[in-house]
Amino acid sequence: MAAVKKSVRLVDGTIGVCKALTLSGEINWSGSINAMAEQFKVMIDENMPDLSEKEKMAFRCVFNGYTPSEKLDQEIRLLSWHLSEGYECDEQVRDFLGDKEDAVAFIDRVKSWSKSQCLAVMYDARAFWSAGRAGNDDE
Repeated sequence: MAAVKKSVRLVDGTIGVCKALTLSGEINWSGSINAMAEQFKVMIDENMPDLSEKEKMAFRCVFNGYTPSEKLDQEIRLLSWHLSEGYECDEQVRDFLGDKEDAVAFIDRVKSWSKSQCLAVMYDARAFWSAGRAGNDDE
């Protein structure tokens, strides 16, 4: 994969993480951001709940076109609600989750997930929908 030079603005929390990921000397911005992305992907892979393809597709349908808020804790708390609303309002989600009893059991299971498990599912859905935008340099 080719390296791409981008201009970004970093918040204090990100700067702190970049500093922690730099082994010595001045902050290695590129190296620490790339390390952060690599570590994030490892954590996502390790925390992805065991889901059937139909369950993954239900989440993907729920997040199709959805623009999450910048409040990550709120998004994580609302994950089971989004799924429940999707089941009520979206025929595709109903088809993927099956009958009401199975859907309720699955939604209850989602409520028991850790924050990192919820984040992994949210990442999977976003990655699924962004795959069609591969190579888009405007982001």
